[in-house]
Amino acid sequence: MGSSRTPEVDIGLLSSWCQQQYDSSIDHIIFEGGYSSSVVGVMLVNGNPVVVKIRPWNDRLSACWQVQHHMSNSGFTCPTPHAPPENYSGLAVSFEEYRPGGQKLPRGLASATKLGSLLAKLVRMAPRVDQVGSLQPDVGFLRWNTTPKKLWPLATDTEADLNGFTKPKWIDEYASIASARLAESPGPLVIGHGDWWSENIRWDGQKLLAVDDWDSCVALPEPAIAGVASALFADGESTVEESVTFLDAYIRESGHVWRLSDVQFAWAAGLWARLFDARKHTAMGLAQAATLTRTEATDRLKYAGFYEHRPFSPDP
Repeated sequence: MGSSRTPEVDIGLLSSWCQQQYDSSIDHIIFEGGYSSSVVGVMLVNGNPVVVKIRPWNDRLSACWQVQHHMSNSGFTCPTPHAPPENYSGLAVSFEEYRPGGQKLPRGLASATKLGSLLAKLVRMAPRVDQVGSLQPDVGFLRWNTTPKKLWPLATDTEADLNGFTKPKWIDEYASIASARLAESPGPLVIGHGDWWSENIRWDGQKLLAVDDWDSCVALPEPAIAGVASALFADGESTVEESVTFLDAYIRESGHVWRLSDVQFAWAAGLWARLFDARKHTAMGLAQAATLTRTEATDRLKYAGFYEHRPFSPDP
């Protein structure tokens, strides 16, 4: 994926940052990529490969770095961060281990099980919310409770105000129902990965090679983290069956019993994230890219505890 907000960085400036960090300039570029960040793999003159990440400065990135540092030190499989992000004229620049290779898992229920279990392990190993800096604001598709209250928050990859688009109407209608459910917090905040797409988790066969994109760390109720991931992990368009399998695996690995209301909250969060993507695509003139159908949205709404737009009886 690409983004119109990906910063462009001059190679000379990039080399000067490496000189400051490693006392070595760049010999050559290994790769370039990224979505909302520029991610550049470089070989230094001293023979060491490193990855440099450049993105617009946001205070939450320091807390994201703290989480990645904690996870790496705890033995979780992710690139080792070398230094906290530095603010260079409004750009956050950070460096981490170069860990090449690997590929995402193929679609299917076996992959849903592996990825659901892995996310639960990540959340268990993550630091407590009070052990790192603030991870607010949440990334775009996780901000279902905006202030001042609007249905749709700002997206990270388009300047369009999503609230100015109302067709098809059912997207806004279903999002309003899901948002009302999400206003009822199911419990304390925990730290997790907010962009659990399969392409952010690289494997060497069946062996986990690396979990990437730690700028997407979030502090949310656990059912929200699991629910959004279950709906998006398969290239942003998980099927209902894949979501069921993912959540079942997550709950088993989480090590604690979930209430019915927790499961319903997870489904509401996943549905809202899919509806956000659908509305964003229509706003960008990419309606054909909006893979969520009204039939699937209705099925997800039922798992969230709603039938014919009426809630089931809540837990006592």
